Amino acid sequence: MLDATAMITTKAARDVITIADIEALEGRPYDELIPARALIDLLRATAHVHPDRPAISTVPRGGFSGCVSTISHRDLYKRVVRAANFFDSLVQASGGGTIAFLGPIVEGMMEALLGAQTAGVASTINYLLGADVIADLLAAEDASVLVLSPPDVDAVIWQKAQVVAERANSLKKIVVLGKPTPSNGSMIEFAEAAGGHSDDRLEFETRSSRETVCALFHTGGTTGRPKLVRLTHGNQIHAAWSFAQVHGLDENDVVINGFPLFHVGGTMTVGLSVLAAGGHVIFPSPHGLRDREAIRTYWKLVEACRVTIVGGVPTSIAALTEIPVGNADITSVRMGLTGGAVCPRAVSERFFERTGIKLYETYGMTETAAAIAFNPGRGMPLQGSVGFRAPFAQTRIVSLDPDKNGEICPPQTSGLVLVKGPQVFPGYADRKHNQNILLDDGWLNTGDVGYLTDDHRLVLTGRAKDLIVRSGHNINPTDIEDVANTFPGVQMSAAVGMPDAYAGEVPILYVVAAPGAQLDPLLLQHYLEEHVAEPPAKPKRVILLDALPVTAVGKIVKNDLRDRAVAERVRIEVERIFGTAIDAIVAVTKDEKLNTVVQVELPTGDAGAVQKLIEALEPLPQSYNVIARPA
Repeated sequence: MLDATAMITTKAARDVITIADIEALEGRPYDELIPARALIDLLRATAHVHPDRPAISTVPRGGFSGCVSTISHRDLYKRVVRAANFFDSLVQASGGGTIAFLGPIVEGMMEALLGAQTAGVASTINYLLGADVIADLLAAEDASVLVLSPPDVDAVIWQKAQVVAERANSLKKIVVLGKPTPSNGSMIEFAEAAGGHSDDRLEFETRSSRETVCALFHTGGTTGRPKLVRLTHGNQIHAAWSFAQVHGLDENDVVINGFPLFHVGGTMTVGLSVLAAGGHVIFPSPHGLRDREAIRTYWKLVEACRVTIVGGVPTSIAALTEIPVGNADITSVRMGLTGGAVCPRAVSERFFERTGIKLYETYGMTETAAAIAFNPGRGMPLQGSVGFRAPFAQTRIVSLDPDKNGEICPPQTSGLVLVKGPQVFPGYADRKHNQNILLDDGWLNTGDVGYLTDDHRLVLTGRAKDLIVRSGHNINPTDIEDVANTFPGVQMSAAVGMPDAYAGEVPILYVVAAPGAQLDPLLLQHYLEEHVAEPPAKPKRVILLDALPVTAVGKIVKNDLRDRAVAERVRIEVERIFGTAIDAIVAVTKDEKLNTVVQVELPTGDAGAVQKLIEALEPLPQSYNVIARPA
């Protein structure tokens, strides 16, 4: 336990404007700047320094209507201690295991989650996943306790949770953050059960250090079991402190947290980082910024709570841009945060034009507790840059050329981004997933492509796997998207590669129109032909969508768009061979080795034309199975 002399919050120790300010921080002893050894130390310090200041506010579903439930930093600490004591007793009685959380954000969830991490290992699971996938995750993390949001928050997710509970054999106890239904008599009501435990001291011997794993987050692809990321107390403490230093966080900051708690954006970027600095976190709805009403009433909430930091992933920023500020007083806002993906320049510019708020991009991964690079909150953001590295961490850019064997790139030269530091995780739960991700000497392969500027800012240019490779020429999708997003009426766009027998792949662009706008794909394609600088990057097709496929936190799912592009290539070949009179049914899936497999069903008996289609698809890298079913 920390003594009174170590009771300091993570508030910014100095204004960070340039890399020299980060280096100045690094000139001081680490333990002097960051005395905390476990998460509970952060909360004990804020309760000591700012006991009566607001810590967490929760807005019920339906958007902001003036109703908010708020607790102070003193209350937060007490609730975390009580939750830790409750979960420790529960886990000990269950013979160990992980404490898993499933459901939308409700009052008391953040405190319960922090308490669970204090008592042992906690996991937050994406409630939008299918019941089978969730059950598999619970088994993989050996979950003995499942914590649910109550049924009145989201009946559909509650019903899914009942199915999960029946299938997850490792579960011993189910806890509800509210009232369970009468038919679920075996479930434990959290408030009632936790109320019997102390809220001013831990009832168990503290077993935590900075190296102790306390959190599991699932991450990874859309097929197979996602990877389980292990995060330690030290990973999260360093990330929270780093955010506070570079963003300039302190007890005066009020931040809207529109992320779910199964994402490090919710727990870290605008979660623990704000709380540990003595600031105030507001959850705008149980479903975050996926709730249309939360978006509609966003600026009213900003005015009412005198919010200082707003933001979200780029798709959320694009949605907020379409909501008029009106007569809401938002002069309290000092910065807008965005991350999760590179924010298109046109979206940033529209947001500033309509709100007057500058966007500061940040960059992280689940494997780094969200903390890799940050634009300085007390300085000026550089458009297109994600900012400076975290203090006491390193960023390295290495060549993508296999012949150069990881050679370090000079400034202004793009390559693979590697990071190293106290926020980098110790590895996945399944060690085989560490291969090619955790490298020698503690370096983490991010899989992102970017370069360092002469003043040490990081600029991301894409994902290594997102590059469109046309006849050996690497095309950055953002070179297309940035142009498309400037076209009047475009809200958001995404470019991917479409299979091509000659070039390997060619660019194709998916576009969403702004609300009320009428987009002509041909006019947009003509505009791209004129304004995309590199001839190979000019997209071969422009396709309008009602919405881009996104993850639960709003990141664009490019794997989904790549599958659509494969199907589009099939349709192009079908139309070329059969004309427009035939409708092909195209299904794009993955086999057990995650190779792309495409099944094409054709309502035709024309064997000659079917053979031509088979021959046209054969040179493509995917596996194609063409089935003719005469009408």
